[in-house]
Order: sequence, then structure tokens, then C-alpha cells
Amino acid sequence: MVDLNEQIVEGIKVSVSIPSCSDGSVVMYDGATNTVMKKYEVCRITFYAHGKPESNEAACFAFTWTHGDSIESSIFQCHVFRCDIPEAVGQVSACFMKAFQRVPKSLTASVNGELPPETDLSNNVGGTQMFLLELTMEIKEDDGKGGFSSVPRDRDFFKLRCNVEKQICLTVTQLASESQQKLEVKRCFGVLIAPGRHVKHSDMQLLDMVLLGSDKGDNGNCFVISGQWNPKEPALNRLNMETPREEKIFLTVAVDLVVRGIREPIRLLVETHVKVFPQNERWWYFSKRSLIQPYFLHLKEVPSSDNEPNFEVSNIETSGPIDRNRLNLTLNNLASYIRSPSITSIDTLTPRDEYNSDGDEPLLSGTGEVSKDCTEVELESWSDVLGKWSINRSTRPKQVPALVKQGIPEALRGEVWQRLAKCDDSSVMDNYRILITKESNCEAVILRDINRTFPAHEMFKETGGGGQDALFRLSKAYAVHDTEVGYCQGLSFLAATLLLHMPEEQAFCVLLKIMYDYGLRELYKDGFECLYLRLYQLNRLMEEHLPQLYQHFRDKGVETHMFASQWFLTLYTARFPLYFVFHIIDVFLLQGTETLFQVALALLTMCKKDLMQLDFESILKYFRVTLPKKCRHEEVARNLMKLAVTIKMKKLKKYEQEFLAFKEAQESADQYSNELERLKCELMRSEEEKKRLEDQLSQVKDMLKREVQKAESDNQKNSAIINGYKEVCQRLDTEQQVAKTSLNQLMSVISGCERCGELAQKMATNSNAVSNKTKKAGEDNSEAQLLHRITELELELARAKLGQVEAECKNQDLTHKLCSTAAELHVARSQAAWPPWISKTLSSIKEAAVHKTMVQRRESAPLEPTENTTV
Repeated sequence: MVDLNEQIVEGIKVSVSIPSCSDGSVVMYDGATNTVMKKYEVCRITFYAHGKPESNEAACFAFTWTHGDSIESSIFQCHVFRCDIPEAVGQVSACFMKAFQRVPKSLTASVNGELPPETDLSNNVGGTQMFLLELTMEIKEDDGKGGFSSVPRDRDFFKLRCNVEKQICLTVTQLASESQQKLEVKRCFGVLIAPGRHVKHSDMQLLDMVLLGSDKGDNGNCFVISGQWNPKEPALNRLNMETPREEKIFLTVAVDLVVRGIREPIRLLVETHVKVFPQNERWWYFSKRSLIQPYFLHLKEVPSSDNEPNFEVSNIETSGPIDRNRLNLTLNNLASYIRSPSITSIDTLTPRDEYNSDGDEPLLSGTGEVSKDCTEVELESWSDVLGKWSINRSTRPKQVPALVKQGIPEALRGEVWQRLAKCDDSSVMDNYRILITKESNCEAVILRDINRTFPAHEMFKETGGGGQDALFRLSKAYAVHDTEVGYCQGLSFLAATLLLHMPEEQAFCVLLKIMYDYGLRELYKDGFECLYLRLYQLNRLMEEHLPQLYQHFRDKGVETHMFASQWFLTLYTARFPLYFVFHIIDVFLLQGTETLFQVALALLTMCKKDLMQLDFESILKYFRVTLPKKCRHEEVARNLMKLAVTIKMKKLKKYEQEFLAFKEAQESADQYSNELERLKCELMRSEEEKKRLEDQLSQVKDMLKREVQKAESDNQKNSAIINGYKEVCQRLDTEQQVAKTSLNQLMSVISGCERCGELAQKMATNSNAVSNKTKKAGEDNSEAQLLHRITELELELARAKLGQVEAECKNQDLTHKLCSTAAELHVARSQAAWPPWISKTLSSIKEAAVHKTMVQRRESAPLEPTENTTV
């Protein structure tokens, strides 16, 4: 099977009809005339095989047919076929399985695609037999009621919930005829599971067995195995974590069966997708779909001592899971589809849901083959146009627009694209040879991107190949040439499209024209400002042409930039099949920017019915995965472009003016917003400053209040002290006045006495002298010492007054005694003369009294102040 692609030089277009039972014949028809070319009896077919999935031979199948009356004279013919639709091989195999039946079945069963309960796939050629086993797998989860219920299966993956106990239920059934030997499963070693695919045996986890035994099913004996799956097993943590919505993970399940008559255990391996949802996820509705996978068991008979048939496993093949609902397409219907030239819809060109056959994987860029075949009418039309165009390159012939809209023939695209873009400047080509020698700071980014550019195309598939090298040089040359834009991600797809049709130098010229003259580089400039304009125009066009879809997108939160940004930036080259991409470039070089909107509206119109039924995430996935796959067929792409070129773009200028007005208003609003934000910031700063000043003012007020209270308290204390001093001074003044009055009276009395008068005069003189000295000393002292001196004088005055008071009191006593003595003396004189001794006694008493008074006054008098004198 590996050599099929290499040894076939030229294929013949045929269609094949397969009977529903072994009594019929496989009929081969001519693909052009639909006439019978050959018939092959099913009973003479000794071997059937198909290509391995995901290989170059996946679309191939073959069978061996014997021609001759005896074994010695038989000639073995091997017929190999390649299907136009690779997915049809599985259905062809199912049809051959029915044809190998011993007993004919009804036509109804064949049309409905039901697998027969008895199938003869056993062929003992060279001691080798083939047995067909069918494995059915279900996954069940704990329903919270003491039981387990099946989980839903959506297309190609199971829906699981995390942290929920699970069971994996496997049923193995042999599909065999009555005459074929039955394989008896003696026991099962267990069920093993692991996350991922192509896992090692050591990485698989053995489940606890719940159920093990045989059962009598509709198709014969079945062997049922159930294993308990604990989600908390550390080795299975990856299968117990929620998966992102757009992702799926592989689950590998293996079961080892011990079959009577086979020396070694048979391992049946299942690899399927699963998605893990939250534990509280609820399924409102789902169809119970089990995974069904057939296995072709090739056994080689070996000799045994007990005459019992013994086998050893030669090979185990599987065609992957099958969908019973898709087996209703018989090979006759498939052949009629291939032969029919009038198909205009993708749904009739391929079996139902073909665009989902690759699962959730997006279509690789560069997918699709574009035929260079061209009808004679097209060649004649283009020959005339190119002839006229060669005479006058500056003017397009009138027939060019109509021909370009129908699609430029692949063989002429390189030449016509250059003429449409008006690439006739040889200096640009010379400049390209210089630019590729210069260095660019974008080289690392370019190298990373070219590995993701058109990986499905042979020219760019090989890393370091000629296609990738040319793409690198072209991308780098543009990055060096256009320093303002440089290299932008996605530019490599457009460059690769041009390289498929022309040499590097010419591709560089066309690329410059597209970027500069057609305005594509404007989309990358100024922060994608022009791209926002195009998206706004598309939004308004949707509102005009597809109001229901526009409203649906608004309700679901889908915006045009989520799906159309890549369309516009890459001219649809990054996602869609090549035939569709080339046709878009044809019209774009003819019309310019409006082609982008026409194609977008055509795509949205075609998918409107599907998009109206989807939610937000499903819509984005539809644009990313499903929509490009729907455009894989040339007829679909051709119809899309026919629809696109008929859409009128009359309001693009109006929408542009709306956008500019909106942008101007937005800029004004932004300016006002910025000014408002600035004023808000200033206001906040002012508020903070005000608050800070208020805090400071409050602190100052509190401080001032405390100081005022303290001052008032001190003032009250000082006032009390002053009042006390005033009272003392007033009392002393009063006492002094009284004492002075008394002294004056005493002095007036003493002045009458000669001796006492002299003493009083001396005292007055001393007092005046002290006053003069005090006055003179006060004049000499500085002003700073006066206050201190006043205080001293006040104290001295107080002492003097006190001494004076004491003296006056003593004087009063003496005066009283003197008066008394004088009175007695007077009485005595009047009665008789004094004796001498009495006179002497009185005189001595007087002298003693006067002397004592003088001493006391001298002691009570203040000292004269000096520099070292202190009071």
C-alpha cells in the first residue's frame, strides 16, 4: 500500500458499484460514459484492504480477484482505487463487509447502512485468517441516586464532569458468519486508561473491575467489561480538570483479552476525544451515542498437538470509530455524486457534515489544489484580451472586468496579476536584489511566521526548503523597503500567494503595488486606524444588507473585528482554500478595496442561517473552523464570488464620512474627557490641600486655645498676686500714713523739748541725706537696674515702715511713761522741792531712754546701697 502513490503513472476515472451480498458482483463503470467496464464476482475476491488513516494512502482501497478455473491456472489481479473523497473509504469498507455475507440480505438493510449480524471476513490464504471484532464503548457517571448513567457524546468526543465517579463499559463482539470459527474470550486482564494518545504501557492506569462476563447479544456472543474510574487518582488528574471551551484532550483506553486458541493476549486500543466540564454541569438534552470501533484481526494458524486450531496474532488493524448514522450513503450514491457535473452546493458535493470530518481543527492555510486546466473558450477570450493589452499596457481592454470576475485561469494568473497591478518598473526588480542583501531586525519574527505559512502546500511545507527561503527573502525585502510599516504578522500569507504564481522579483513588485497603490499598508499604520474605518464600514453594510444577522451579532456580543480583522489584513489568504483565495485576489486587483466588503457580505449571506442559530463562542468557532471548510470546493467558491461581485458598494464614502465625523466627535469627547480628568485631578489636589490646611488650622486653633487658657490662668494668678500686693501696699500706705501722722504728732511733742528736738532734727537730717543719696544713686544707675532697685526700695520701705512702727510703739510707751513721770514730777514740784537724789535719778532715766531710742533707730535705718550690697 505504501507504493501505491509512487507506481501509479496515470489513473482512470471510474465509479464502482458494490453488491449487498456475496451472490453479486462488483461492477466498475467508466467515469466519462458511465458504461460497464468490468465485473468481479464477490466469491472470487480473496483479499480486501484499505489505506491507513492519516497517511498518504488514506483515500485508497484495493482488492485481489482470482481469474481461472483451478488453483494451478489462476491469475491474481490486484485492483487499487483512490477515492476523490478520502472520508468515503470507511463507507466503502462497510459495503464490502456486506458483500462478503454468505446469505443475501434485503436491500433495505443495505440502504439504511445497518451492519449485518453475520459477516464473513475470514479468508484462509497461506494459513492466515481475518476476523472482525467490534468494540462498543460507553462512559457512565454517578447519577447521585446509587446508579450510573451514560454521558453524552457529541460528534467525536465524550462530555465528562470533573470529580464524579465514572465507569467505562466495553462490549466486544465478533462479527462472523455461521461457518466461520467463533472466537471465545476466556478472560480479561483489565481495562487501562491514560490521558493523551500514543501513550506508553507504563503510563496507563488499571481500573478496578466491576463487571466481567459474556452476554448473548443481537450480533452473537458478546464479552462485557466494566471498570471503575476514580477521578481522584493522581495519574488521571488531567482527565479531572476542566478543559477550555475550544480545546479537547485525548483519552486512551486499552483492554487486554485472553482468547481461546490464541497464544498471546489481544490488546484492543481506543483513542478518543473527551471534554471535561464543571461538576455541576447539566445536559438539557443529548442523544445516547456509543463509540463503535471495528478491528480487523489477522491470525496465522500454527500447528498444535491436540488438533485444535491454534493461532498467533499477525496484525491488528482498525479504521477508527465509525458513525452508524453516516453509513446510509452507499457506494452507488457516492459514485453518482462524483460523476454528476451539475452539483452547485457543498451539501450535495460531500456527505453530510463533511466540514466537521476533521473535528475542531481549523483548515490549514494553503489547503487545496488549483487545476491549470482551461476550456478552449476561456483560452480564446483571454488570448484576444492579452493581445490587445500587450499593444497598450496603460489601458485595460473592456472585456477584462467581466473575465476577471469569472476567475482568471490558473496558468495566466501570474501575468494577468502583474498587468492588473501595472507592474512594469524594472528598477523595482533591481532594487529587490539589493534589499535582500541587507539586514533587518524583523528576521526572527519572519522566520517564526514562515513556518506557519501555507503548511498544507508542498512548496512551503519543508522547513528550509526553496519555498520557505524565497518567502523569507521576499518578506525581509519588504520590511527593509518599508521602514514605517516594516514586517507585519500575516503579510507572509499574501507574499506566499504571489510566489505561487511568479518569481520573487515580480512578486515583490506586485506586493509593493498592493501595499502602496491599493492601500493595504494603510491598514497597518497609525495604530490600525484605517482598519477601524473598514470594520466600521462593514458594520454599517451588515446593518443595511443583513439586518437580522446584524442584530443577532449585537445581541450575542459579536463584533466585526473578532472575525473580519484577519480577512482584511491578509486579503483572506490566511484561512481559506487556495482556489477561493486566488479568485479573491483576481477581483481585488481589478476593483480594489471594495472587494473586501463584497466577499465578507457574500460569506455572511451564505452562512446567515447557520450563524443565526449559534451563541457567542459557537459563532467565533464557526468563523475559525467551519466556514473555511465550507469553501473547499471550487463550485462553492465560484458561487460565492458570483454573489460577491453583484453586491453594490454605493455608500462606502458616506460611511467613511460618518466614521470621520464620529472620530472627530470622539476625539473632542476624548479631549473634554481628558480636560475633565485634569480638572478632577486638580480638584482632588485642592481638596487634599484644603483638608491639610484645615487640619493645620485645627491644630493651630487647639494650640492657641491652650495658650489662651494658660495665659488666662496665668493672668488670673498674676491679677490675684497684684491685688494681694495692692492690698498690702494699701494697708502699708494706710499704716504708714497713720504712723506718719503719729510721728508728726510725736515730733511736734518732742520738738518742745530741747534735747529731744535736737535728736528729731538729726533724724530728719539723716533721713534727707539718705533720700539724697538714694536719689543720687538712682540717677547713676542705668535704666535696666531701676526696676530691680525699685523692688529693693519697696522691700526696704516695708522694713523701714515696720521698724518705724515698732519704734513709734516704743516711743509711745516712753512718751506715756514720760508724761506720767512729768505729771508726777509736776505734782511733786507743786507739793515740795525734789531731793537731790531724785533729780539725779530722773536725769539718768531720761538719758537712758534717749540713748536707747537713738540706738534702735540707728539699727532700724537702711544701709546705703553699694555695688556689692544686697537686700
